[in-house]
Amino acid sequence: MLVPSSNRRTTPIAPVTAAVWLIAAVLLAAVLWTTRFGTRWPSVYFMTGASMEPTIGAERYFLTWSPPGQLARGDLVIFRFMYGTTEYEVLRRVVAFGGDTVSMRAGALFVNGARQPWPFRVLEPRAWRSTYARDSNLYDWGPWVVSSDSIMLLSDTRDILGWPDSRFTGFISTNDVVARATRTLDFRRLR
Repeated sequence: MLVPSSNRRTTPIAPVTAAVWLIAAVLLAAVLWTTRFGTRWPSVYFMTGASMEPTIGAERYFLTWSPPGQLARGDLVIFRFMYGTTEYEVLRRVVAFGGDTVSMRAGALFVNGARQPWPFRVLEPRAWRSTYARDSNLYDWGPWVVSSDSIMLLSDTRDILGWPDSRFTGFISTNDVVARATRTLDFRRLR
């Protein structure tokens, strides 16, 4: 039996229910926007050593996004590094792209002739030699020209603590870059 429309009761949506739906919609929109509609996802990593000091210290947590998207000089990235049969994910700074000319003088980095502004440190200036490095001098080398399908990654600590980076491993394929680091967990921007 049909009930005449004048006898139907309508119940207004309670203000609390509307607020819950609004909050849920805003959160969903934020997740979709942040993850670029599910095409990138955040991860938290732990810095085990001092190789990226002074930018990020040992035993600090930081946030990354994967895939890394468009990279720029100075970005901090996670790359895959194979040592024997073990794969590691290592945090390093992008310093140069294919075709760039790179050199180092007293630990300071020069790309295409211009000194780069990123922070670095040399713990022991007398420890400039390494048999593991591509060039035996860790603090003075180059010029090297980055191959067209690669990037160059360096640690901010220029001593042997910086191993592995491009001074030891050579240039890195962009396919081995898995994430870009953006912030520490106390929201300090990494760059």
